[in-house]
Amino acid sequence: MKKYLLITLLFLSACTTHMTDLSMISNKNINLSQINIDRAPQRKLVEGEDSKFVLLFIPFGLPKIKEAVNDALHKGDGDLIIDASLYHKWWWFIIGVDTIQIKGTVVNTRGDRQ
Repeated sequence: MKKYLLITLLFLSACTTHMTDLSMISNKNINLSQINIDRAPQRKLVEGEDSKFVLLFIPFGLPKIKEAVNDALHKGDGDLIIDASLYHKWWWFIIGVDTIQIKGTVVNTRGDRQ
């Protein structure tokens, strides 16, 4: 019985890894010399992610940081993420999901031109 429990736990696995913290990240061209970030419209605690499906150890692509950033910028209606944290998450049990997730404050620099 213990043997089957151990095998089940090995196959039913998940993991979340904190990859890094970033002061700022964007995939758009931004001229920060003309922006006061503190006064620009901000949306806190925005999460973006990119996920890919896994079947029997065969990944159907790799999640990309760029796509996770795009998702967060779209959800937060902005073009810059500040105080960002990047995570890698996955779970697997015959099928699974591999995910890159970013959390942070999305800033709309187009909303403040000073």
